Amino acid sequence: MRANDNWRLPSEEDLEVAADWADRLPDLTQTERAELEAWLAGAPSRAAAFALMRDTQRDTALLDAAERVRAAPAKRRHLRMGLIAAGVAMVAGLSVVVLMRPYLSERPIDLATPVGARAEHRMSDKSVITLAADTGVSVRYSRAARDVALNKGDAVFDVAEDAKRPFRVQAGDTQVTAVGTTFEVELVSDAVQVRVFDGVVRVNRDGAERRVGKGEWLMLAADRAPVQGRLGPDSYQAWRSDWLDADALPLKYVIARLNRYTLQSVALHDTALGELKVSGRFKLDRPAESLAMIAALLDMRTDPDGRKVYLSPRQTSPEGARGPTT
Repeated sequence: MRANDNWRLPSEEDLEVAADWADRLPDLTQTERAELEAWLAGAPSRAAAFALMRDTQRDTALLDAAERVRAAPAKRRHLRMGLIAAGVAMVAGLSVVVLMRPYLSERPIDLATPVGARAEHRMSDKSVITLAADTGVSVRYSRAARDVALNKGDAVFDVAEDAKRPFRVQAGDTQVTAVGTTFEVELVSDAVQVRVFDGVVRVNRDGAERRVGKGEWLMLAADRAPVQGRLGPDSYQAWRSDWLDADALPLKYVIARLNRYTLQSVALHDTALGELKVSGRFKLDRPAESLAMIAALLDMRTDPDGRKVYLSPRQTSPEGARGPTT
């Protein structure tokens, strides 16, 4: 059988990663299995490497050989290095003949965080996706591209460089494209915000493309012109520490961010209040404390009502402060 021109023999790196996956396979979580599928979809040689490692595990003669060549002290390390050595020997004997297993499906990986908690996910290409609280993304890797849909919330992407597979984030009707960079995309109220901590990204919306570079931010909303500005020097660290630095930021955006950290969501008595400008530094993971500070700054009152707390001007009666707006 001739080798297909669209794939190559597994590299030693492919074999090492495949051996690790094969070793962990019985204990993988649902998320880890989805990550394995994404890694396999990244290159045809990976499926071959994984198949070889699985076959090596099932072959008692090869397992005996693996046991003889292992050298590291840890049990898992022993087996993995032995499997790699056996796999390298198998690849050397294959020459140009490799039996390919079918790809696993390239369905998206769904990653999410609950209210009040963030999470970091290391992907198979060594990119890192960090989700803020109450955030959801869908990740789909293929041989041509690495695509992420931001379904809600806020995430930072530390992208491993791969010029042949652009890293794209879709947030509503806005697409952000990077090759190797660190950037944030956020769906907040009626807008999309992009902040770039390192490198450059391209932002496409309605056929118009804008470039956002290191230390810059861009806000896109349906009912107003794009706004672009400079980040503060500690913006990245502030984000990782759950701090919000607001500089004349509309109240509705501040509330949207606070609501990712509290089960008692904040609502406005009047949607017009959402345009009030807020300036200050607020700890998002201390929502009650931050809300009290905001109310004091704007001369407003908070009125708890079950699973919501209403924010209204002080002169409004408590009964009138409660309403359906958020």
